[in-house]
Amino acid sequence: MKKYMFVMLLCALWSFISQHAEEGAIIYQTKINMHKRLPAEREELKAMIPEFNVTKNILLFNPSESLYRTVPEEENPFDQASGGNRMVMRTMNSNETYQDRKESMITLVREFMGKKYLTKRELNRIPWKLENETKEIQGLLCKSASYTDENQRAIKAWYTEEIRIPLGPENFQGLPGLILEVAINDDDMIISADKIEWRALKKNELKAPKGGQEISDEAYRAMLEEQMKNMGVQMQGQGSVRTFIRSF
Repeated sequence: MKKYMFVMLLCALWSFISQHAEEGAIIYQTKINMHKRLPAEREELKAMIPEFNVTKNILLFNPSESLYRTVPEEENPFDQASGGNRMVMRTMNSNETYQDRKESMITLVREFMGKKYLTKRELNRIPWKLENETKEIQGLLCKSASYTDENQRAIKAWYTEEIRIPLGPENFQGLPGLILEVAINDDDMIISADKIEWRALKKNELKAPKGGQEISDEAYRAMLEEQMKNMGVQMQGQGSVRTFIRSF
């Protein structure tokens, strides 16, 4: 009887450990080359702004879903004043990217002009081309894969088969292992894993976003471009990260 109870307890413990070994959080750092995004005719701005803008995001995941969201910054180092002129620079990330792998659905929550917008669509299959290059990231052996997206950006990802989770930062997914780094147009933007933490997620830490006006990707992009045009603001970048530069 004691042996039977011991085996049952061992099975229950193994089940608990296995379940939570598939949950965790990953901190990603996004590094954007601001100088490369400046128009050729505004080269003088390089002396006024830092070369890179660095932000952090967190990816929460369990066996069936994931949530990628921004880690709030204490302050924005890109608000700068010089003499009587003030330059305002903003990097705007998708507030949340939620994936339901069981339903093959993705939900994007984005905020613009103080209003929240919600987009739901099916998970797209990314046409990754697997490559033979390797390198080590966070002590893990990684392989490379690449493709060109709909905006003609060159995307190169580094994933590890040592963590068999087909996830990554932003909307990048679908590789035979966790994506630890993504380079967009070489060093235009680099997203890299800064910390991997295997832990049980807290209650309601990972849940589908709610609220906001439902809108399609196409309608959201058209609205964004129209608003920026009306404001006389230059928009740089594509996808879920956009950079706005405006001089006063």
